[in-house]
Amino acid sequence: MIYKYGDKYVVFTDEVVKIFDKYKQYNHTQHESGGILLGKVYNDLIIIDQISEPSREDKSGRFYFIRNVKRAQKIVERAWKESNGERIYLGEWHTHPEDIPTPSKDDKILLKNMFRHSRMEIDFLFMVILGRISPYFAVIQKGMKEMMPIERIHLASGLNIIIYKNQYKQIYGFQASGYLNLAQKGYDIYNAAFSQIFMGTINSIIALTNIQANILEKEPAFIRFIIPDIKTADEKAKTILEAMEVQVAMVIEEMKSKGLDHRIHIEIKG
Repeated sequence: MIYKYGDKYVVFTDEVVKIFDKYKQYNHTQHESGGILLGKVYNDLIIIDQISEPSREDKSGRFYFIRNVKRAQKIVERAWKESNGERIYLGEWHTHPEDIPTPSKDDKILLKNMFRHSRMEIDFLFMVILGRISPYFAVIQKGMKEMMPIERIHLASGLNIIIYKNQYKQIYGFQASGYLNLAQKGYDIYNAAFSQIFMGTINSIIALTNIQANILEKEPAFIRFIIPDIKTADEKAKTILEAMEVQVAMVIEEMKSKGLDHRIHIEIKG
């Protein structure tokens, strides 16, 4: 699951999505389930990579879920400590016994209260409501009176590439999301080409340089690789990243010659 919130991508990891699927209310006697969202916030990316699951300390019924506040706070504190302050509380999730869910009055009040009592430095929180067919995903920002729905990115609509450069025009990372969807899965040669370029770049840097500090986030239809301190990094890493940019440009040029470039968007962020 990938969404766009302002200039940030919001990515739910595959592991989190699998837990969500486990609690959808397909059974007519099944109680609502819920918990909290935890993840990491970068400049233009939010990764929701951990959630809490229902416990005996929570209260639930067919049409309600009330999580235990003390237990949730312990989970938040443990996640923060174990990640050295990187993983923080990002909001709430719960299920609804309907195909396409909408937030209730209580849902809106809950998120406002959580925002009011949150000690984190972020100025937003998310709400996920899982329906049987599709989820509802929204954000509440500081100063907002209402939650604002966030639209999901349709992965098959194209490939979005971001190349990150610092003030010295040095490449320090990249991000790619989505699929070109130009052919049947497994037969799309351009998807395969980009995948090989990006994974080859990462594997080459790891195998051929002495760089230890890097950020790698990889999920289905999403990959992001960053070297925070590229200015003082191994020259080999800089060369590999420059070669990656050239390879990407060559594939895009070939796509242009065949009228296929409308399904790809590339952006340089500096």
